[in-house]
Amino acid sequence: MSLYIGFNSALSVTTTIDVGTSYASGVKVALQLNVPDQGTIKLIEWGVSFNGSAAATPALLEVATTDTASTMTTAHSTTTIKCLDVQAAAAPASRLTMGTTATGFGLGGITSNTTLRPLDRQYVAPTNQYVKMWPLGREPVIGSAATESFLQFRINTTATVTAILYAVWEENI
Repeated sequence: MSLYIGFNSALSVTTTIDVGTSYASGVKVALQLNVPDQGTIKLIEWGVSFNGSAAATPALLEVATTDTASTMTTAHSTTTIKCLDVQAAAAPASRLTMGTTATGFGLGGITSNTTLRPLDRQYVAPTNQYVKMWPLGREPVIGSAATESFLQFRINTTATVTAILYAVWEENI
């Protein structure tokens, strides 16, 4: 099975490096992954870093599953979700459902807080970073045999901060 990576911002192009997404105060969905019917994914790792230059109130970060999609500002596609396999030329495209109400990134509002399962929750200072990698064989599985599931990476800030957030997962779709 292949590993994939997705970010909360556009990919770097030509001679520039993408700077992430700026988040004003309040709760937002930074990255949302939509697992289609009859499919599952294993969340292997996720991380975030901020560009703050002075100590301030930490941002609250939450990773959770839900059955209700948020509307994201930008849709991911099979060209922005990248396969991490060594043989990239033959790497399969992600089979997640793509779209602004499916797999996307940006500044989505939480549509429903009926969280089926929280997977991680952390306070992270705006001058810091955080990486979570689950132990092998203990990765959370998202999706079910009958309905779609959404994996959301949520951020709550008290002041504007720019963040780069990523997730790595394995697909069984």
